[in-house]
Amino acid sequence: MSLHHTLKNLFFALMLLGIFATNTYSADLTYLNSTAGTKLILNASLNKQFFSIMPYVVTEEHETFCGPASIVSALNSLPTKNRPVAPQFAPYHYFTQDSLFTEATEKVISKADVEKGGLTLDQLTQFLEIWNANPTIHFGSALSLTQLRDLITSTLSNPNQRLIVNFDRQALKQIGHGHFSPIGAYDSKTDSVLILDVAKYKYPPVWVRTSEMFAAIQGIDSTSGKSRGLARITVK
Repeated sequence: MSLHHTLKNLFFALMLLGIFATNTYSADLTYLNSTAGTKLILNASLNKQFFSIMPYVVTEEHETFCGPASIVSALNSLPTKNRPVAPQFAPYHYFTQDSLFTEATEKVISKADVEKGGLTLDQLTQFLEIWNANPTIHFGSALSLTQLRDLITSTLSNPNQRLIVNFDRQALKQIGHGHFSPIGAYDSKTDSVLILDVAKYKYPPVWVRTSEMFAAIQGIDSTSGKSRGLARITVK
């Protein structure tokens, strides 16, 4: 039996057992824990990264820690060589939201200030640079819809890359404002992107149309004065 059919059978078995949550949400979006959302991930044209990153996606420790949570989720899913050793997990090398902060990151922004107001896209990219994640930053204001789609599909086609999106929740009719989360999959038939939300207490992973994501990264971050956007990580 192929890996695809094995995974497909596993997902439908989990659904039959009622393991997926059955919460409903007011936003006109397709969540992964719905029948439609599950079918999308099984049949999506670019879904391999989902199975690589999803086991490592963590819940943000504070409402302002979506940036750090997205970074550690992405980096732990990649074959990086410079993972820190968190005391509670020694001798294993593993990023935690606490171990992400170092003397070098404190020069960008202090942990206390992140707890107060989170990260900007620039600051998140600087954190990634400190951890040798070879980031490239893409502001929504500098992208066309076609360029955004190309960025998403090229990144998801590369097993050594990850993509973190900084978007405005209100543009997606969700509760909240600016937010970071990794991207996990793309479906060409519906032109939809799967956002792996790190605020798990609020929303499960959600499928949004690329045009909806494009609108959600156009908003201005009041802290930086720049538009929101995406950061791409590349492990060499």
